[in-house]
Amino acid sequence: MQEHEIPLPPTREQKRIVAAIEEHFSHLDAVHIAVEAAQQKLEAFRRSSFQGLFDRPDWPWTTLGQIAEVKGGITKDSKNQGNPDYVEVPYLRVANVQRGFLDLEDVTTIRVKPEKALSLELKPGDVLFNEGGDRDKLGRGWVWEGQVEGCIHQNHVFRARLTGEAFDPYFVSMHGNTWGQRWFEAHGKQTTNLASLNLTILKSFPVPSPSLSEQREVVGQLRTVMEMGDSLQADLNQAKCHIATLRRSILADAFSGRLVPQDPNDEPASALLERIAASR
Repeated sequence: MQEHEIPLPPTREQKRIVAAIEEHFSHLDAVHIAVEAAQQKLEAFRRSSFQGLFDRPDWPWTTLGQIAEVKGGITKDSKNQGNPDYVEVPYLRVANVQRGFLDLEDVTTIRVKPEKALSLELKPGDVLFNEGGDRDKLGRGWVWEGQVEGCIHQNHVFRARLTGEAFDPYFVSMHGNTWGQRWFEAHGKQTTNLASLNLTILKSFPVPSPSLSEQREVVGQLRTVMEMGDSLQADLNQAKCHIATLRRSILADAFSGRLVPQDPNDEPASALLERIAASR
């Protein structure tokens, strides 16, 4: 640390640099506060938009267990991963199942019995729900669209396979990700560090049952809201990145002599160093 070299401008210039950094940063702090306020307004807008779409007093209601076959996934058994009688298949983990989308960049594989792989294979239209983790992640999920052939799901991811054709899977999933989020938070089991749902609770999840045409209308409206929200979120993320870039740029200019003007009348740093050496 004692040998680490630092730039040393004259003392007065140092003070001008500090004052300039504080002024620039105060402006950036104000912008950051405005961006955070916009973020909160965006979240409030999303909640109010979603809530209104599912709070229809004229709609009848049912439960997930009455309209779908709900099933848990595979528990990883490390002892049998080398078993030659098992087959290797891709499987979804909690990290893959996000709220409103599936993150499939990193899909791992697992070895299971052939009959187990067949019984747990996901089919397009299956609605996925996460079992647990942090409380705000309970029940989050999305619809499987057959992106990975032969894919199954782990035990912390539930699969709801709708029976019949009375329900749109995207309607059910969007309802779970919006109106259902508070319901899952209220009904999930809480341990010291984790929250979780069990099969019985998930089957009792209330689901509105309007006509299929009304469901698809709601899905269309929700997609519009989500696209608008995603666009605004992208703008906010870009603003945050720009703020961070400006902070780095200001500091780079500050410590390379480009942020404030230099004054030849300032006492040179060499004189300051001589006084420091003499005092030692």
